[in-house]
Amino acid sequence: MYRLSHSGDEVLIATVCTADAPPGAVLSPSAQHEHRQWKLGDQPYEMRCIEDDAVAGLLGASYVHMGLLDAIYRYDEYGQPLYSGKDFMGGHVHLSDWGNQFPALVSLLDDLVVTFTPFRVYGPLAAGGHVDHIITRRAIEQLCSPDQIIYYEDYPYAQKNPAAIVQALGDADNWRSSRIELTDDEVEIRIEAIARYESQLAAVFGSAEDMPGLVREYVGSTGGERYWEQA
Repeated sequence: MYRLSHSGDEVLIATVCTADAPPGAVLSPSAQHEHRQWKLGDQPYEMRCIEDDAVAGLLGASYVHMGLLDAIYRYDEYGQPLYSGKDFMGGHVHLSDWGNQFPALVSLLDDLVVTFTPFRVYGPLAAGGHVDHIITRRAIEQLCSPDQIIYYEDYPYAQKNPAAIVQALGDADNWRSSRIELTDDEVEIRIEAIARYESQLAAVFGSAEDMPGLVREYVGSTGGERYWEQA
């Protein structure tokens, strides 16, 4: 994103899940667990959006917050959480999400695509099976042609479990990868961008201090940034 925006291209970051649970809502055990890690109180997404804005500014990109609820805040028609514990990882999307979250996202993205008319759309490969990443990938695939979509590797899930890439690809013969080599300055920009998501560092990397080393390790293993396209 930094390279594209500084080469004169217009870059828009669309963050899908940016809404807090309604004030006073009973939080699921999953939400309570994530809130303890984020340490931003019971309405954390206001600050997470501020983090998002800071990153967009660093990268020279525009941004839009789409206002949908994260998986940890979604409930079924009986008031039961759709996901317990870490069930939002692993690839099993609740039927309720296909009936509600998916069409809501398709509608929002459709408006965005019509307005922005992107030349390329970068979306999650859904490595690691986070349900929100899977739903986002499917919505993009419904709205955009295969030759318009470039899939990024979901980081850090792809680093924590290298097999997650293979699982997300399915039939590897239907895919081709490309690699963008990064300059030392670009690697440092990537690290600085990640560091601005302060609420996520402990939960995702163990600590803020561990993050730069892990990022450099992954960049070294992939030779830069690796992307995927359908063959």
